[in-house]
Amino acid sequence: MLAQDKLRVYLSIALLASAAWLLHGFIPAMLWAVVIAIATWPLRLLVVDKTKFGATGVAAVMTALVAALFFLPIGYALFHAATEASTVAHWIVGVQKTGIAVPEWLHGIPMVGGSATDWWRDNLSDPAALSSLLGQTDNATWAEYARVFGAQIAHRMITLTFTILVIFFLYQDGEDLARKTLGLLNKLTGESGIRYGTQAAVAIRATVSGLVLVGFAEGLLIGISYVLAGAPHPAILGLLTGVLAMIPFAAPIILVGVAGILLVQGSMAAAISVFVFGIVVLFIGDHFVRPKIIGNAVQLPFLWVLFGILGGVEVFGLIGLFIGPALMALVMTLWRDMTESP
Repeated sequence: MLAQDKLRVYLSIALLASAAWLLHGFIPAMLWAVVIAIATWPLRLLVVDKTKFGATGVAAVMTALVAALFFLPIGYALFHAATEASTVAHWIVGVQKTGIAVPEWLHGIPMVGGSATDWWRDNLSDPAALSSLLGQTDNATWAEYARVFGAQIAHRMITLTFTILVIFFLYQDGEDLARKTLGLLNKLTGESGIRYGTQAAVAIRATVSGLVLVGFAEGLLIGISYVLAGAPHPAILGLLTGVLAMIPFAAPIILVGVAGILLVQGSMAAAISVFVFGIVVLFIGDHFVRPKIIGNAVQLPFLWVLFGILGGVEVFGLIGLFIGPALMALVMTLWRDMTESP
């Protein structure tokens, strides 16, 4: 390699590193925008075909649709959670002074009702014991927790805003960007690079369908059970259940919480019904519907899909839900090329 070529390579790397450092705060929003744009690109093609709008008009329509379908419910949930944080904090401070009364149904549980009632009375009904169990907290402490929580909510809302902005430009100029990206892959790695790039897009689209659509469907069905059981704020709890249903083994956290609330309210039958129905819905969705959607599209065994999801969340955060399976699909494609080629 000539000295001039080496200098060009080093300069390119330095420029890319500088740009990544400059934009590192916006990388999550950009990644989310890319994932959503890839997942919804067939819908964009449908809008182009039905409306005959120009690139800017199509981008405006698609951005509005995505904001309405994804970001408005999430933004509402975040805003509602922020407003409820102070209420929960004041309730915790209040029960530390008064204790929590023993529910009437607790004593009626066969075999363990008596001991459970005694434990509740000793640890939850007694203000001193409850304060010791929760830790010594006061209004100032919970106000600080609420402030930190509010700052996190504000950060997430800013990320959502920039994600919507990036999505608009991806819908507007995405075709040209995709063509140039595939051309660059072809120049660097040949036809295999184009195939891997296409496979990554297919994997992201299948993962979004398998995780988001199935998760929201599970949240809708379980949310209906919340309404029928009389759980508080069933719409918000159903949305949270759908969001957590995207992450393997996470949704039961909400189920246990809702069942616990219903038990405290004295509705044992409703609590058991909600929990059992939710577990059945999650089992069917996670073990039958989701593997078929994701695995069939990318020819990836569900075990590797699961590893990709869990590993992606651990390394990249929530966006890793979609990046992880895409990486695993590329690895499996590379493995097949290396083992099946003559």
